[in-house]
Amino acid sequence: MKIIFRSIIPSTLAAVLLSIWIPNFIASSIASADNNAVGSTIGGIETGDLKGEELKAILTEAVNDWYAQNLTVTGGGTSIEVSSSTFQFDIESTVANYENQVHKSWFAFWEETPTVHLPLTVFPSETVKNEISNVSSWDTEATYSSVELNAAYLKTAPVEAVVTDLTVLETDRISLSIEPMPEGAMGINELVIALHETVIEPQMVFSMIEKLGDTINLANREAINFVASSLYNAALNSNAEIVERHSQNTIPSYLKPGLEAKVDLLANEDLKFVNASSHPIVLKLTMEEGNLKTEVYTPAKETEVDITVSRDEEIQPRTITRYSADLAIGQNEQIQEGAKGLRVSVYRTAFDEQKLVSRDYYPPVDRIIVKSSRKPVVQPSSESLNNDPAYQVDLDGDGFPNADTTNGNGETNDSQNTGSTTSSSGTQNKNSDASNNSAEGDAEEDLPPGSYYDKGGNLITPK
Repeated sequence: MKIIFRSIIPSTLAAVLLSIWIPNFIASSIASADNNAVGSTIGGIETGDLKGEELKAILTEAVNDWYAQNLTVTGGGTSIEVSSSTFQFDIESTVANYENQVHKSWFAFWEETPTVHLPLTVFPSETVKNEISNVSSWDTEATYSSVELNAAYLKTAPVEAVVTDLTVLETDRISLSIEPMPEGAMGINELVIALHETVIEPQMVFSMIEKLGDTINLANREAINFVASSLYNAALNSNAEIVERHSQNTIPSYLKPGLEAKVDLLANEDLKFVNASSHPIVLKLTMEEGNLKTEVYTPAKETEVDITVSRDEEIQPRTITRYSADLAIGQNEQIQEGAKGLRVSVYRTAFDEQKLVSRDYYPPVDRIIVKSSRKPVVQPSSESLNNDPAYQVDLDGDGFPNADTTNGNGETNDSQNTGSTTSSSGTQNKNSDASNNSAEGDAEEDLPPGSYYDKGGNLITPK
């Protein structure tokens, strides 16, 4: 009996302890299983301790914020914007899947709560897929998968499209130009890399400023205008519709007058054209031994294009004469060489129809010369000194100058005749006035025909 009594007491005590510990353990295990894992995310949003309706609310708010901006898809020189609102999300099923993965049974108390990272469930969007399929150089299915994945994680960075082999678009070359790089151009290589293998879809507008983006700031004006001119010439030869083009107003060292272009970011002057054909075109730009090679390819050439530049009128430069005391007497110096101006018209013939593309005016450059303004010093003769009142002296104090004259016999006479002196003086004044008038007349007669002085004192002489 004693042995039986002693064995019953420990068994009863163990049963009581188990009855207390097991419910608490079960409750603790269930609570631990329902807690979300630390560091878990859904669609890139940290879940923390949220669950159920609270988790759905925070995900809905994140999706609405993501709708505020569109997705950009870019590749092969082409970019499009996809409206983010075309994507719809299944938040209900996403949260259910998440809670199922982080939940663990009460009896698996030795297991750690899992950390999971789930994408949002996205409904397929045929609208987005159709927009992607419009770009012939992209793989539609592969590119759409990349876009959908970005949406599932609510990413806003541009999506890189999956580009197919561009050689399928390069069957026919419809334009080619090779031009030497102008002196002083810097940053051309950066521009060429950014523009190389640009695909322009049918009816798509190409903008040089938009295509280059921040890369345009890496080049100077000479390089930008040089590349813009090459692209403009390529657009003309590919029968593209010119939307915006600005002339440099000076004849460059490359291409023909009327075929050049200017792009100025600060002045908002762009080069824009539309691919008017029914096939995509590919721009290929490469640098070869200091020359820019610009090519345009298409899967199928639709027409032959001929560009004609008509030199309508040549304008002669003017000659501007300036005077300077810094030059020696009789010295001349040319400080600017003149150049003829030009008016041109550009015509394009396609589908057997000729159309005027543009008319451009390049003003002449004036020839500027500088002449010395110094005049030689002329020493007066002895006769002019005797007739000059400034050199006549009253020797006898009678109030009249004593003018020594020599008669025909070589004798010197002292003239006392006031009337004679006055007459001589009057004659002298008349002769002096006549001399001045004659000098002014001679000065006017010395001007070249058609010349004149402008308000600044410059002598303008038509060439």
